[in-house]
Formats: sequence, C-alpha cells, structure tokens
Amino acid sequence: MQSTESWNSSWGTTMSWDYSGSGSLDQVELCPAWELPYSHAIISALYLAAFVVGLTGNTFVVWLLSRRRRPRRLVDTFVLHLAAADLGFVLTLPLWAVAEARGGLWPFGDGLCKISSFALAATRCAGALLLAGMSVDRYLAVGRPLNARPLRSARCVRASCSAVWAAAFLAGLPTLLYRRLQPSLDGEGSQCAEEPSDALQGVGLLLLLLTFALPLAVTLTCYWRVSRRLLRVRRARGNSLRIIFTVESVFVGSWLPFSILRALFYLARLRALPLPCSLLLALRWGLTVATCLAFVHSCANPVIYLLLDRSFRARVRFGPCTRVGRQVRRISSASSLSRDDSSVFWGRSSKANSALAAW
Repeated sequence: MQSTESWNSSWGTTMSWDYSGSGSLDQVELCPAWELPYSHAIISALYLAAFVVGLTGNTFVVWLLSRRRRPRRLVDTFVLHLAAADLGFVLTLPLWAVAEARGGLWPFGDGLCKISSFALAATRCAGALLLAGMSVDRYLAVGRPLNARPLRSARCVRASCSAVWAAAFLAGLPTLLYRRLQPSLDGEGSQCAEEPSDALQGVGLLLLLLTFALPLAVTLTCYWRVSRRLLRVRRARGNSLRIIFTVESVFVGSWLPFSILRALFYLARLRALPLPCSLLLALRWGLTVATCLAFVHSCANPVIYLLLDRSFRARVRFGPCTRVGRQVRRISSASSLSRDDSSVFWGRSSKANSALAAW
C-alpha cells in the first residue's frame, strides 16, 4: 500500500533500522513510501535465527577462552572481547525482532528502548575498534616482532581492550541520552527513535566516521603491510592469517553498506545532499536491507571459527569436558587466531601447532 510522508520530518523515524539517530527538519515535500514486500516477517525471522546462532556460538567462545589455564595468547584476548561484544549485540535481537514483526512499533517501554539502542551502538563501536586493535597486533607480530615486544605484552593488550570499551560506552552515550519512544505516523503506537535535532545528525555522522571509518582505515593499512611482508615468505602465504582476514572481511562486508548508506542519510537530513523522492525511497530500502545484514553479522564469527579452525570444530564435536576435548585443549589454543605469526614469519613452529595439524 502506498503512503505519503514528509521525508524531512518523519521518514527516518518510522523504521526500526533507525537505531542510531534521525533528525526532524521542516516539512518541504511529501514523498511516497512503500514497504519492501514481506520485509517485516523476513527480517524478524532472520533476527531470531541470528540470536540463536550468535548466543550459542559466542557464549561457547567466551566460555572456552575464559577457562584457559595456560597464559592466554595476546590475540586470544582480542577474540574474547570481540565475542563478548557480539554476545551483547545478539541479546538485543529478540527485542528488535518483535518490533520488526509489529511493523516497527516498539512494545517494550522507554527503558528498554534506551538500553537496547545503547547496547547496539556501544557493541558495534567496540567490535570495530577491537578488530582494528587485532590488526595492529598482527602487524606488530609479523612486521616488527623485535621492536614491538614492549607493546605486545598482556598488560598493554588488556589496557587497549579497556580503552576500547571506554570509547564504546562514550560513543553510545548520545543514543542512551536522546533515544526514546516517539509516536508513529498513524498514531497507533510508538517507535523507538531519537529526538529530532539537526545537532544529533552532525553528532551521528561524526561518530560514524570515528567508530567505523577510522578503524577501517587502520585495519586496511595494517593488513596491506602484513600482506606485503608475508609475500616474501612462501610458507607464510597460505594459512597464517586466513581466519583473521576472514573475520575482518566479513565484518567490513556486513557493516560497510550500512555505514555508507547511513552517512548519505545524515547528509540528506542536514540538507547537504538534496535527493529526489526516488533516491530517498531507494535509500530507505537499501538501509532496511543493510541494517538486517549488519545485525545478522553478530553471529558470524563463531561460524567462521567452526568452518576454518579444525581445533574449534574438534572442541564443538567432542565437548570440552570429555577426555578428547581436554586433550584438544592441552595441545591447542581455542582458535587458530591464537597462533603467533611472528613465529610463522621466522620459520619456527611449536609442538602445539604440530599437534593441531594432526587433527
């Protein structure tokens, strides 16, 4: 069914994907707005499926890494915090699934609207910054293994992760402060949206640049340097960073479309990018699909570990409490992410990696 709405005043606040802010400008023109066919049912089902997979997989990763008796490898710390961030993200998905199934109407009250929106913003920021930190650690391990020893210590990594969470909480504060229930256009319910404000559009665009574009630039720079370094060593070209590259690539592929379309949305709201109604409708539909893709990413990392890491598959198959599972835990780390790439670069392999290869 076709409806008309002011794209400047209410277009952004009528959709459940608008968790990171929308503004309210003076009404200029009415643009037609169509919903994607069956989008509410499909998206809500995908959110629930991502919740089940993400809750199970990320809980298992957190449990597995937190119970390690041996000193934890540096990358394991990043992986543990990344799984915790994804776990915090997936815990909000049932709320958004119900809201999506209700056509974007929020039935859980103002408090859960604020908390769930804050959790989404903070954990997304934490994930991007943790992956950037992981890329810097891999570059130091491969590119400067001797000079970077003071920086590649357990204390420095823990301090880095603490700084990431502090930055993530700060980045989520605008959402926590200004997110609340807003009346829907038809007056039949309320939606979880931010207070309309031009200032919030500028803050949202700035946070998008700082929490996604900047970490992405750091990540790409580090892995470009790592790739150039590894091209000189034949035995390191195949598998040494395959899992990390995959994790990074899936994250970028999932969140980049959302970030680009969201930036266009902010610019349109600020009148810096005038768009005709046809492009506004395409932007709306694109944001609906891109937000769904970004939300579903929260269950992706455990699936990547399961597909690419034989040690992780063995633990899932045999269980960590069985005799075989305990043997796997003794001879390998929780993930091939834990391998120290500096030893790969210098041509050394440990007994644990040899035992892991036997699986």
